Order: sequence, then structure tokens, then C-alpha cells
Amino acid sequence: MAEVRIPLPPRFATECLMGLLYHIDPAYTITLSAGEATVEGPHPKRALRDVLELAAQVLEERAQAGLRVELGLSGNDRKYHGQIWKALSLPPDATPVEMVRILASNPLVDAGKVKLLSALKPEYYEYNRIPGYAGSENVRKAGEEYPINVVAMCLTGYLLCRVGAARLERGMTVSVVLAPVLAGRGLAVDPDYRLTLFATPLRRLSTSLLGRKGLLAGLFPETALALLLASRMGSSLFRLYAIKEAKGQEPATVFAAMQMNLVPLREAMERMGLTEDRYAELVERLAERSMNVNVQGVEKTLATRFSSLLYEVLSRTRPPEEFVSVVNREYVSLTLPRSASRRRYDEDSRMEKMVESVVYLANRIWKAVIRGEFS
Repeated sequence: MAEVRIPLPPRFATECLMGLLYHIDPAYTITLSAGEATVEGPHPKRALRDVLELAAQVLEERAQAGLRVELGLSGNDRKYHGQIWKALSLPPDATPVEMVRILASNPLVDAGKVKLLSALKPEYYEYNRIPGYAGSENVRKAGEEYPINVVAMCLTGYLLCRVGAARLERGMTVSVVLAPVLAGRGLAVDPDYRLTLFATPLRRLSTSLLGRKGLLAGLFPETALALLLASRMGSSLFRLYAIKEAKGQEPATVFAAMQMNLVPLREAMERMGLTEDRYAELVERLAERSMNVNVQGVEKTLATRFSSLLYEVLSRTRPPEEFVSVVNREYVSLTLPRSASRRRYDEDSRMEKMVESVVYLANRIWKAVIRGEFS
């Protein structure tokens, strides 16, 4: 078996690199050691070429759908960006997709070294937001130079894992990056994890966002986000980063980060029958209402209450009866004639439709309980 060794940059850049490499064919073994990743198999250079071609294809599909595939650049970023493009014999106005395709033609090209763009070291600027990032070693590594082909692969992984964007508050939008959970040092990465629980779900989410211009309704509350992603991605395990991309003189920074294991939640949804198209759509709409910054007032409060209860039922921290009871009480108050709540709901027909759709979910959950499908 042949092997290729790739030096590893700081943690976030490594996660982006692995976000690319985890798409490699399962015939190849990927191992992380203290300072490098090893790709071992029949033709590792060909495997790198193939995964870069795959990334270029995905990014091109996004561009054709109207999604942004460009990099946000700060002042220093433009300098390093120019060095990478020049080393790969690319014109200054070449797109990231063109960069990936050129790199695919020779993934192991020796093109010198360059410092990381801020998009690949956002923890360096706001590491205090993420436990485990602080420390002189991380700061030192963030300022070092790395082989240009490796930095270019990290950038490719960043763009591949940047599934879209989310609006956190009016006037503030962040990029959403889903990175893999790294294996222990010296251990081969489980191919079932990297493909079944990361690469495939990532592609599934990315595809689902093409028709939405890559825009997620929001990221908070996290319970609503988990419901939405479990419905769209299936069983998955990853780290989610909300990144404020570089602009002007401001470097890229991490706004928020969270690790999400959606396997138990997805399995519970399947047992409840909530992954069928008609129910999955209702779950997703409810979660989106809860996260959407443009939804306010009673509608927002109810959507958040319902989605939180649903999450707790699926996580087995609340009994299904409680969710069914709460939903039915709201429905009864909605249908009672001349009640104050009825007049309140009449002000917004969307609220009526939301409560009725959640009743539909509650009925499906109750049927699953009666049939012993959720025990």
C-alpha cells in the first residue's frame, strides 16, 4: 500500500482539511498523528485528485444555484490569497472553483509556503469563545507558514463544509460551517463515521439548501436547530461553526460553535414516524418558525415552546403525553368561540395553521405510543 503524508495546521484548519479528506473512497485509510494526516491505499495521489474534483463539482453546483462560493478576505488575507493564486499559476480574478480544479491536477505540487487566511484560523482571533482553543501553542501554529498545496486543500474543505448562511438577528448574517469531529491521534478514522455520519449527511444538507440560496432560517434555539438538521441530514455527528467572515480590515472570527450528535434524535424521529415526508415537512416548518428572527410575538413563543417540547420528547426527557396535552390545550383554546385566545389567533392565520400542523404531529406521536413504536 502507498501512502501520502500531509502536515497538519491548527485545529480549525485541520477540521476543514478533514472535511475534504473524509469524502475519500472508503478503500483508503486516513490516520491522524500529532503533526500529520496519512492517506493510505492503492493510489493515494489519485484519491486526492478525485476528492478535489468532487469538491469542485459540488462548488460549481452551488454557484449555478446562485450560492456564494467566494471567500471573504481581510487586508492580510488578500496578500496570502494572491500568493496562493500566483503559486498555482492562476490569474488574480480566478474563482475558487478554478483553484480547486488546478489543484486537482497535481494535489502534491511543491509550490512553496504561505500563512493561513483568517478563514482558516478564526479561533486565533476569538478563541475564548471555544473551550480548548486558547494556548500559546495554538497561537504559535496560527502564525506559521504551511505548504501552499495544503493551505489550498484546507480552503477547499472550508468551502465544501460551508453549507450556507444563517441570519442571527436583523442585519447580522453568519456563514455556517459543518466540520467533522476528529479522531483520536494515532487512530485510523472510522470509514463508517466519515462517510455515513459526516460526508453523506453534509451533501444531503447542502443539496436541500440549493433551492433556498443556502440560507438557514437561523441557529437558535439549538433544540429547534437539532430538529431541523436531524430531519434534513439524517443521522450525523459534526461540529457546527457560525463564522463572521472577513471583510475590509476585519479578519474572520468565530461567533458560535457547537458539537451536534443527531444520531439518537434521528432514530427517535424514525421510530415515531416523523421522517415520512408529510411529517418531516411539518417538523422543519415548526423549527424554522422558532429560529426565524423575522417571526415575533406569540407566534415565536408558541413555535419555540412546541419545538422545545418535541425535542425533549424525542430525547426522552419528557413523556409524549405532555407534548400531546400541551398541543391539544392550545388547539382547544383556538377553536373555542368568542374566547380571548380565539380573537388573538384570528389576528394571524399563520398561527392557526401552525397549531393545526402541530396537532397533526401530536396525533402521529400518540399513535406511535399506542402501537408501541416508541418505548
